[in-house]
Amino acid sequence: MALELPTGGLVFGLRLDGRGGAMPVGVADGGDSRPLWLHLERHDPDVQRWLATDAGVPDGVARALLEEDTRPRCVVRPDGVLLILRGINLDPSARHEETIAVRLWVTADRVLSLRRYRIMAVNDLREALERGEGPVTVADLVMRIVERLTARMIPEIDEMEESLVRFEVDALGDGGAVDRERLSAIRRRALVLHRYLAPQRDALVEFRRSAGERLANLDPLDFLETIDRVTRLVEDLDALRSRAAIVEDGLALKVAERMNRNMYWLSIVATVFLPIGFITGLLGVNVGGIPGADAPWAFAGLVAALAVLIGVEVWIMRRMRLL
Repeated sequence: MALELPTGGLVFGLRLDGRGGAMPVGVADGGDSRPLWLHLERHDPDVQRWLATDAGVPDGVARALLEEDTRPRCVVRPDGVLLILRGINLDPSARHEETIAVRLWVTADRVLSLRRYRIMAVNDLREALERGEGPVTVADLVMRIVERLTARMIPEIDEMEESLVRFEVDALGDGGAVDRERLSAIRRRALVLHRYLAPQRDALVEFRRSAGERLANLDPLDFLETIDRVTRLVEDLDALRSRAAIVEDGLALKVAERMNRNMYWLSIVATVFLPIGFITGLLGVNVGGIPGADAPWAFAGLVAALAVLIGVEVWIMRRMRLL
């Protein structure tokens, strides 16, 4: 029986040849039993109609595949496995997105993958299949997608960690050289990635535990290695969040200490000059009877008296350990 494919929204359709390569499929694919991989545009109306009518996908799964906002999860059904994953956004056309989703419906002989933006991990696999170096089974295909999504996260998280190390070194000084906007961006990005990677790890664990029984040739040890990589990334993001928070708190403390020190010295100066200002203000009133108004030595005597007063104030402050 021929499988009718959507007339629009099909990014590519491939039949795995079992030797690492693949052949493209047309709009009507007639009865080939080899594994089929369809990569579709989630927002295309033809794809949405096809999923609802001709794809042979359960209604609940179709709704999950078309959801606007979703988190990583794995739902195992008797007729297949729904697997929703997230990867770091590397698509220039989706710069406002921190992560992008790939939604998979996996059966014994078919993989449907849906996207909103271009997914580099999927492009890698398509190129590998064109070279004859791609997956050979459905289980291998799913594992390769997970591996490529994870592999593309590692350089991004490593770059975030290197930037944070530089911030930590700069913060050991006076903190003035730290780009606080960039530091806050790293902390926010780590929070967003952790929000999706933590449930993604749980989804992969569930996929390995339950879906492995339904998909032939799924190597549990290889898949476990990928889960371990995701777990390490989650732990790295935890550490990044904590370290970025420590650096930000340290910078805030240094700013507060600098402000307190400046306010302290301003208070000392104001205290020293308060009595001097009182005396000069009192002697500056334009009324009769000001002492020394007619004496030629009066100004020099006043300056000397004020100098003595400053010395006494400094001595008192030292005794009180204010200086």
